[in-house]
Amino acid sequence: MAKSTSVTKYDAGGSGDNIISQGLVKTVEKVWLDTYVYSSASTIGSGMQIEIAAIPQGRKITGIEVYGIGTLSATSTNTVAIGTKLASGVTNSTLFLAATTYGTASVRGLDVVVANAGLFTELTGGTNKIILTFGGANPSVTGGTLYTKVKYT
Repeated sequence: MAKSTSVTKYDAGGSGDNIISQGLVKTVEKVWLDTYVYSSASTIGSGMQIEIAAIPQGRKITGIEVYGIGTLSATSTNTVAIGTKLASGVTNSTLFLAATTYGTASVRGLDVVVANAGLFTELTGGTNKIILTFGGANPSVTGGTLYTKVKYT
């Protein structure tokens, strides 16, 4: 039978607590829920970054979801990426999601964008800000709310 990494380590002996990295098993998931309200006076366009969560050092990201992206009127050149900004100012704007076109029917139909990379990454260097980075031409903004959920252990 095939086994996942942590099950293999656990079956090799000892307890899960001393051979499997903290935050991967026997842990409680925490959730940071937030919103960002935009209006017709706002511009969500190329290079704009929105900080959506502040996660303490040593935590592992288990999921990121952004709702409301589909309500932005956009073209096939508008993108959104999900990344992190360290306390030191160092930014990796695509750690959790590479620039993804949100003006497409697939995103507009689901109205949710989720992280698909970098999950279970341990955050270091102080408190990390989880960020959305927008690219492409400025979309037509009529007003609405982005709802975000960042899960971590």
